[in-house]
Amino acid sequence: MHKIICGLLLCSLALTSCEKDGDEPGISGSLTVDREEILVGPDRVTEKVTISASEKIEWVASSSTKFVYTTPANGTGSAQIEFVIDSTLESGSRTAQVRIMNRNDNSERRIVNITQFGYGKQILLKEPDVEIESSGAYDDRYIKAMVTTNVAFKVVPEVVYELGEELTPGDDATLSDGDLKDWIRIDDVKVPSESDQEEELDRKDRPRSFEIRIPWNMNTIPYTRIAKIRLAPIDPDVELVDQEGKPTGEVILTVRQEAAQHITDDRAGDSLVVVMINEKIQSMVSWDTSENMTNWDVVTLWEESNEDLPEPEAVGRVRSVLFSMFNMQEGEIFPRELRYLKYLESFTLQSNENRQLREMEMGSEVCELEHLKKLTIDSYGLIRLPDDFVRLGGTLEELNLSSNNFTSLTDLTSVVNKTNFPKLKVLRLAACRRNDTMGELNKQDQGQLTSGELGMYLNLNTNKQALIELLKWDALERLNLAYNLFEGELPSDEEMAAAGFTTYKATAEAEEKYPILQDTCRWLLTDREVELPGMNRKVKGSEVLCVLPKARSFSINLNFLTGDIPDWILFHPYFVEWNPESLIFTQWENGKDSQGNSVGFDNIRNNSDFGYGYYYGNGKEADRSKAAYPMYYNKFVGGGDEGGVWPDLP
Repeated sequence: MHKIICGLLLCSLALTSCEKDGDEPGISGSLTVDREEILVGPDRVTEKVTISASEKIEWVASSSTKFVYTTPANGTGSAQIEFVIDSTLESGSRTAQVRIMNRNDNSERRIVNITQFGYGKQILLKEPDVEIESSGAYDDRYIKAMVTTNVAFKVVPEVVYELGEELTPGDDATLSDGDLKDWIRIDDVKVPSESDQEEELDRKDRPRSFEIRIPWNMNTIPYTRIAKIRLAPIDPDVELVDQEGKPTGEVILTVRQEAAQHITDDRAGDSLVVVMINEKIQSMVSWDTSENMTNWDVVTLWEESNEDLPEPEAVGRVRSVLFSMFNMQEGEIFPRELRYLKYLESFTLQSNENRQLREMEMGSEVCELEHLKKLTIDSYGLIRLPDDFVRLGGTLEELNLSSNNFTSLTDLTSVVNKTNFPKLKVLRLAACRRNDTMGELNKQDQGQLTSGELGMYLNLNTNKQALIELLKWDALERLNLAYNLFEGELPSDEEMAAAGFTTYKATAEAEEKYPILQDTCRWLLTDREVELPGMNRKVKGSEVLCVLPKARSFSINLNFLTGDIPDWILFHPYFVEWNPESLIFTQWENGKDSQGNSVGFDNIRNNSDFGYGYYYGNGKEADRSKAAYPMYYNKFVGGGDEGGVWPDLP
């Protein structure tokens, strides 16, 4: 034991002496490095290390792993070398050692330790804060965001909306939800599908970059709007971390939209609205905006002399406006500035590009126009009525919804009916077709017909109720149902009677209610019989049902109707004025219904010489006693009015 203790003491003294002299075995002060620890992230990177050595020392560098290599790998004397560290595909960390040794003395060496951290689960936005304009062309109204990620991600549907400024007192009552939120069209965001993302992310945890497109609506209010859009992993159990492995929490894209111009409640505000809307819908119609608004072709203004002036403040404000030949895309809502046209009485919107291919909607702003009497949305691509459309029922007198993409007459008449719109006199629902050449329904897919993919379809052989309810609208003066996809037989006189229609004679105070019965059409109040050419039967005036008694125009042409034209049409008091050869009799030329039957009306099909002698007789005086409507002779033959002397009636 004594010998062992003495030996250890001698060794200790020897080591102490070596340390003082700088002669530690294997380590010499003649070979040094400026870095002994290197920490890097997962991406490929180059790190520089400086070697200090005398000129005579030859050294060599070697790595313990393949993911690190040095350049140069050897040299003489002092030098700077590069460590090239390859990217990792792992989520965890990995280590390596680079040994730098004196070629002539293996005991003289330096060790550089390298630690590379792997990828954590990350979703990184290249630009987390984005600023956009208040408006722009439809094709330019989207945010293109670049996302770098190594996890399948989604855009969270719930967006947080804020305003950049405090609301002016009173604005909170006038701004709608559409003004304050939902201006990011979150349902239309284009994000790569989960399968497409997984295909790109098939190399373990190495991130890939994806592009997402987020569409937005135009700002119509004088406030900055802010939207915070969240991105999250599809797998709810995934926790996002940063490059140091620390949890990041939510990934948020913040969008700031500049405020719109302030629209004042005056004539200047009206002019700004008209110009802004025309630009936003990309209309081909333009005018010199430097001219006084009185000279603009697209508007008329209220004048002090107008008898129906809503109120004195309306003088000089826009009374009617027309927007035409524009290009609004599917999914785009008509500019909300429309509601600022406070005294608008007539609004016309017509001719959207490729409307038959687009399914368009109108915002509820049109329903806020308190003085609107005439509304035309023609060839726009409308597929449904705006919410709260019935709010217009107290003022609207004329409604034209022709050449749109409605699918069902019932959907329209459930809203637009005599109960909801008691003042309406003109209703046009024509040309709601998405194909201008289709003439044989039997060659079309029945599923497309019944679903409305081809236009507004109605089979009167199975459902007459929607049309019957529409025909009960006594106040209508013009009704146009031409050029739709209606097939089957019109409601017969028996079906109309069962639905509650009565004769003119049975109508209370008929002569007072319908002045035409006091002269030209008095026959409808009598039991006198008349006979149509080719009918081989006589009809009493008192048997004719009273349907649309005030209608000076009724059109059902260019459909796919079959069967007979009923008496409630043939003996209508305004039948001659309806131009029946064109607007009643004429169905689709050489057309076929869904059963393959040739379309057209049986009781006039072979009567090419259909005449109107039964209406006004064959001469100014002769045979007048045999005519149903003798006073029409002067109007349609004699060139005069409907005046004259009634013959003696039974």
